[in-house]
Amino acid sequence: MKAQRCLPFWWGFLSAISLMLATAVAFWYWQKSTSADEGALDLLDELAKGQRQLAELRQKQVHGKTAVGSSTTSPAATQAADDLTRIHGIGPTYARRLREAGIFTFAALAEQEPEQVRQIAKIQPWQVADPVAWIAEAALLKGVH
Repeated sequence: MKAQRCLPFWWGFLSAISLMLATAVAFWYWQKSTSADEGALDLLDELAKGQRQLAELRQKQVHGKTAVGSSTTSPAATQAADDLTRIHGIGPTYARRLREAGIFTFAALAEQEPEQVRQIAKIQPWQVADPVAWIAEAALLKGVH
C-alpha cells in the first residue's frame, strides 16, 4: 500500500524536473537566437545604408553629375587594382572571374548591375552569393581603399 502512495509522488517529481529542464533549454536557445538576430539586424542596417548610397550614386550618374569610367580598362592605365576579396562573400575564385571580365576596382564593381555580376562570377542558383550586397559594399569601399 505504501509503494502505491509513493508512485504518484515520483511521477510528479520527475515531471517537474523534466519541465524545468525543458524550460532551461528553451531559454538557452531563445537567448542564443536573439543575440544572433541582433548581429543580423546590424548587418541588414549596414546593407540598407550601402544600398541607399548606391541608389544615390546611380541617381547622380543618371543626371551626369559624375564621370563614369569604363569598367573594362586595365588598372595599369588608370589606377592600381583593388583587393576584391575584401568584400564579404567574394573569395579568390569570384575575384579572379571579376578580374577576367575587366573588373579590377571597387569603383568598377560598384558600376555593375547585379545580374551582370551574377553572370560574370558564374554564380549558380544554389549558391548563397549576393551580388547586390557586393555592389553596395564596393560603393562604400571605393573611396576608402
